[in-house]
Amino acid sequence: MEEDSKATPEPPDLQQQYGPDAEKARQHNERAKKFFETGEYSQAEVEVREAIKLAPNWAALHDNLGTICSEQNKFQEALIHYVDALRIDPESPTVTYNLGYFLLQTGLDTAQFFLEKTLEREPIYPDARRALGDLFMDRGENSKAISAFARAIEQNPKDTRARFRLSDLFWEQGDYHESAQQLQSILQYTPDDPVAWHNLGLIAIVLKDGPLAEDSLCRAIELDPSYLLAHYHLACFYAENFQLEQALYCLDKAVALDREQVREWVQEDEKLERLRSHPRFEQLLSED
Repeated sequence: MEEDSKATPEPPDLQQQYGPDAEKARQHNERAKKFFETGEYSQAEVEVREAIKLAPNWAALHDNLGTICSEQNKFQEALIHYVDALRIDPESPTVTYNLGYFLLQTGLDTAQFFLEKTLEREPIYPDARRALGDLFMDRGENSKAISAFARAIEQNPKDTRARFRLSDLFWEQGDYHESAQQLQSILQYTPDDPVAWHNLGLIAIVLKDGPLAEDSLCRAIELDPSYLLAHYHLACFYAENFQLEQALYCLDKAVALDREQVREWVQEDEKLERLRSHPRFEQLLSED
């Protein structure tokens, strides 16, 4: 039901597989999905529990209940229902993935087993590969993470989340051209993503591509005027390039969004060194 949980496919003949009340169970489940989509999780839980009473051997219902409980931070209950779903349908890659993803989100080491088991049952499963990449990234196993994200993207080139992760890994390793390439691919699919533009601007600064840096950061701000980091980093860019008035203007915008955070950032930020002697600099930070 949630973004990273997958809907388990319904068999063509519900009554034959799940009994005479399967259609009523399906209707309850459909209502549960609508409640879930609007964030009414307690109502969704009531509906899917009614569905399970009518069709207790329908794995997808238990799987959905696991997701609903997880959204309500009922993690022990969620785990029970995910396991029930897998007990009923142990060969389902979707049920196996949803359990693995839940375990990943709750920080349990057994996540890897179920994500890999998902790929044994369905090798073309980009979400499972991305989830494995997240797991390896969290462990600091960067080469395995890069491989998992790359496979996810190979199977789904529009997976911008995997591309963001891959871009971050390349950035950490100092491979700025590869990092930028992933961001540029993201922008091909989602050209209005302010985070991608912001990150591309930072990489352009490192690569000393001034026009791209300025254009990218300005584009991020155009798309999201409340993007604090974009205003701040654009101020830093201008300050380092002796464009002090523009730097002060951007810093003013950042201060207006979060004065205390900007005060903390500027304390030891060498990129703003050229602004420190400017009378407007201290005035900006001290104004209430």
